[in-house]
Amino acid sequence: MYTYFFTYQDALPENCGFPLFGGIHFIWLTCIAIGIFLLCRTYLRLTKTRQLQILNTTVLLALCCTFMQDAILTVTGHMNARTLPFHLCDLAGFFYLLLQMQALRTGRWSFLSEIALCLFMPGAVLGILFPVWSIYPAFHYMVIHGFIYHALIILYPWLLFVSGNIRPKMRHIWQPVLLLCCIVPPIYLFNQKMGSNYMFINEPPTNTPLEFLANQMGNPGYLIGYAIFIFLLMLTLYQVFDKLAQLKKK
Repeated sequence: MYTYFFTYQDALPENCGFPLFGGIHFIWLTCIAIGIFLLCRTYLRLTKTRQLQILNTTVLLALCCTFMQDAILTVTGHMNARTLPFHLCDLAGFFYLLLQMQALRTGRWSFLSEIALCLFMPGAVLGILFPVWSIYPAFHYMVIHGFIYHALIILYPWLLFVSGNIRPKMRHIWQPVLLLCCIVPPIYLFNQKMGSNYMFINEPPTNTPLEFLANQMGNPGYLIGYAIFIFLLMLTLYQVFDKLAQLKKK
């Protein structure tokens, strides 16, 4: 059971991972969904002070997950230019920290918090639906870290939304678009130079919708479909959350 718990992917035997949407995957998805639902219900019953403490704890736990993963990679000798926290979901934890610090300083939530709900949150949802860590055995620290960390990235913006602290507006959709325009080009160049694949913009991961796009459009042609998909996803979420906010207000 513990044989491969800390074994890195390049030293694993073939076909030792867990299947997508199999039993293990389904259990993780179910537990995450139920956990987030129950935490949101509990969160709404708390005082403002307690809610702030829950948000602080969520962000700190997410960052602890990142630092613990990096520490394990360092100790096992696998920390390098291809294992840095440069994926979109990795950056989410640091972005949430900035939002939380600003809220503590000013007493209100920045309109930039909409990026958490309409960019980082759906990215984390896609992450747990099509986990790239499925190449590892079900009982592996990368699997445990991957699901727990992404659950925290999903939880934080949901807590802000259900409590009314985030109210996405369509006119703000330029914010996540601008953020992506600022970070994607340097990440792409970094990938090219270092042989990494952060944000999956140099090579599509297997068993994901990006692999399907690459099969249809080629590489780097799939990046066009990738960009269109992300924009349409954000556009849809802005509209949906805007409508939900209006209904809740009424």
